[in-house]
Amino acid sequence: MMRTLHLIALVVASSLMAAPAAAQLHKDTRLGFQFKPPKDFGAIALKPTERTTVAKYQSEHREYSSSGAQSSPTFVLRYFPLGDDADAETEVERHWERAEEAYGYSKVVKQKKLRIAKINCLEKHIRPENGGQTAFWAVLPQDEGIFVFHGLAISERFDKYAKEFSKAAKSFKRIKKEDTSEREAELDQMSEQERYLQTQVDKLPPGWESLRTDRYLFLFNADKNWVKELGKQIEKIRDTYEELYPPDEPITAVSIVRVCASFDEYLGYGGRKGTGGYWSSFHKELVIFDRPPRNTTAAILNHEAFHQYIYYFYGELAPHSWYNEGTGDYFAGARMTKSYRIKGFGDAPGGIGRKGTVKEACRLLGEGSTENSGCATPLKDLMRYTQGEYYARAGVHYAQGWGVVHMLRESKRLRPKEKLILEEYLLNLVAARHEVAIKARDRAMEQAEKKEPGSSAELDQDPEDWYAGADTNEIQALAYEKTFSEWSQDDWDKFNQSYLEYVEKL
Repeated sequence: MMRTLHLIALVVASSLMAAPAAAQLHKDTRLGFQFKPPKDFGAIALKPTERTTVAKYQSEHREYSSSGAQSSPTFVLRYFPLGDDADAETEVERHWERAEEAYGYSKVVKQKKLRIAKINCLEKHIRPENGGQTAFWAVLPQDEGIFVFHGLAISERFDKYAKEFSKAAKSFKRIKKEDTSEREAELDQMSEQERYLQTQVDKLPPGWESLRTDRYLFLFNADKNWVKELGKQIEKIRDTYEELYPPDEPITAVSIVRVCASFDEYLGYGGRKGTGGYWSSFHKELVIFDRPPRNTTAAILNHEAFHQYIYYFYGELAPHSWYNEGTGDYFAGARMTKSYRIKGFGDAPGGIGRKGTVKEACRLLGEGSTENSGCATPLKDLMRYTQGEYYARAGVHYAQGWGVVHMLRESKRLRPKEKLILEEYLLNLVAARHEVAIKARDRAMEQAEKKEPGSSAELDQDPEDWYAGADTNEIQALAYEKTFSEWSQDDWDKFNQSYLEYVEKL
């Protein structure tokens, strides 16, 4: 799952080595190759779970089509090991079939011979029916595997980049592989977590560095001094998370924070337009980029770092969006001193704050306007919404979530039931997961018995083994029911009115 804001020692150990600037070579001594990237292309880091892509580069220039479409051309090198019984020629044909089927490409507009690493190969330019982006492909068979070169650029500008893609492919050479036995022995001596983290450091491309703090690993190509400050900040805000959400046992997971030097590099890595950062539970990393003003990025870091922390705190369980996003925005508004001591919580800086939106939305609701006019959603509905329903009007709902959490944490005029919401909701969420997991286990056992009597004994009996497959919406719905089961409509009306009054005074 990806959470997006709508909006100790420096470790240097890598098999990807940056050559002198003049040479601009990309070297990989693990697989034994080097090549010269296309002109004015910068290295893009690879995702933690990447298995086949061994190098990725993106143009420093964004291109525009006559229709207004825009993108930054990319050049990617992938490697596919050959199995013991695999035939290289057959595998090459399979890769060509995949190339011509990928992304809906259906027409080879150009084909010519290309010599790579002293091997005669083919270069193909493949264009989709809709024009879009044209692709450059070249496939190089080697004894131990297949190297696939892939360039992509807007069709109207493709010819300009095709020459650079071809040059990059032709510059590919095999070099001596390093002896990795000693390195592998070192990794074997590490814990599973340390081995995973070191592997991410080892695969960093040229221009990227790493920085380790007590509870985080920063991977970055942004300004080092600024990243060091982010490291101090995130450690301080983490202390606050742990004060408000004390874990039953110490959280030993070291979280990854990736900092891209620019928005274009952030997009090239996997960020989405219109966002300032994201937390990916699948990749187990938080991704942000250097953007002016930097206090905005600092606020985004506080927001996304909460998602990261709560993921481990709950054992991979997500709260309702009003709670999750609202609390993230609450921390984004942390007012910090130069030493990163928190002196209060307000609206997030740099144009990503929620106060203006929620004040207007609540004003409209108070006047009796409808949702279509941008008014706030009544809290009884907002606080039960699934993620899909919450995102349907993300701008208003994100702002409302911030307002709810800010009120529940800062207001001195909460009614007795309202004071219990945050604490009871957390307890009920955990209890709901357990109940839903038991139901899922029992259903599976019942189905197993219908198919084959006695087979249910082979299934896991511990409810915790069923947590991962428990339905999130079902868990959240049950948590909502448990938290507000004793609330009358009058309770909701009073809560909603207090909320409107609180927001008005923000």
